[in-house]
Amino acid sequence: MTTIINFVPAYKDRPVALELLKKDVPAAVEAIKAAINSADGAVIMPAGVPELTEQLAVQLEGVARVTEETLPGLGFVYSNDTAALRVLNGEKPLPSEVTGESDGLSLIDGAKLLSPDGKRFVWFEGADAPVELPAVVHIGDLAAASGVTNAKAVYVGYPVGEFFSTSDPLQEVELNTDYVDVYDNKRCMAQALNEVCQLYRHETCGRCVYGHEGGHQTATIIADICHNKGKSSDAALLADLCPTMETQCLCEMGRVMGHTVTSALAAFGPEIEAHFTKRVCPAGECSAYMTYHILPNLCSGCGECLDVCEEDAILGKPRFVHVIDQKACTKCGKCLPICEEKAIIMAGADKPRTPPRPIPIRRR
Repeated sequence: MTTIINFVPAYKDRPVALELLKKDVPAAVEAIKAAINSADGAVIMPAGVPELTEQLAVQLEGVARVTEETLPGLGFVYSNDTAALRVLNGEKPLPSEVTGESDGLSLIDGAKLLSPDGKRFVWFEGADAPVELPAVVHIGDLAAASGVTNAKAVYVGYPVGEFFSTSDPLQEVELNTDYVDVYDNKRCMAQALNEVCQLYRHETCGRCVYGHEGGHQTATIIADICHNKGKSSDAALLADLCPTMETQCLCEMGRVMGHTVTSALAAFGPEIEAHFTKRVCPAGECSAYMTYHILPNLCSGCGECLDVCEEDAILGKPRFVHVIDQKACTKCGKCLPICEEKAIIMAGADKPRTPPRPIPIRRR
């Protein structure tokens, strides 16, 4: 039996395992020795911490080989046991099957190894350090621990890769991850899904059709939805493709990506689909769906915005309320900071009432 302990973080800027290792190296060494026992052992360390890597190599001499990651730009892939095995031979960490299906090979997550029994350290988006939580936790408690007010969604990161709605706060989730993001009502779930899919897309190895082409198509579709290029057929295509990716991809990257998209559509389908059915971003976060407007009660008719608009999309003259022609507006945003009256605003799903053409300014 070959036992590999992985300290390479799935999320580079949230190195939970590395933080726990640095906190108490002697205790970590003992935990590693106990996990390896009499097996053929190895430890994979992230690049950039040579002193810590050397310290482990000395203390684990004769017990385990200590080596560095071979592709520092990746994170998810080191969670796969066949990919980790390749690292020991100085090769690229290319997975060949799903973790756990290889006889005589065991991969242990360093963060899980160094966490107390029944506990797990996770890194919330925006936090400065990981926090300790129960290994199995309610969604409501997870949202509360993040400190986010008016939370509507929770994303449990790789390798769980699932979106949850806070509408069911008692739903339980096992925290087999280093990273959690909690979204409030101002965050767009299509944009959130797009950010996650671009990470998966970056790490797909290209060794199977569903992982490479499926991952590419899925990420492209989600990005198009966020950029006001989505089509009504997109939801049906994702509903067919992603469940197939969950079962047909050779390794976890594609499978988790498929599951992530499926869970997001199940929990927030109406919000995501509104982008291509109603051509609006309900949360008002996707800039492609934002429009510029001039508030008639604040416009002074000064004409400053007329001078900066290169498309002549603003109509008006002195002492008249100016109006933006939405068909001509390219959403460049140059008019926004130039207005000293703060009369120009961006609007999402809720549009202000403005006159169809310039009208005289009423005395105020």
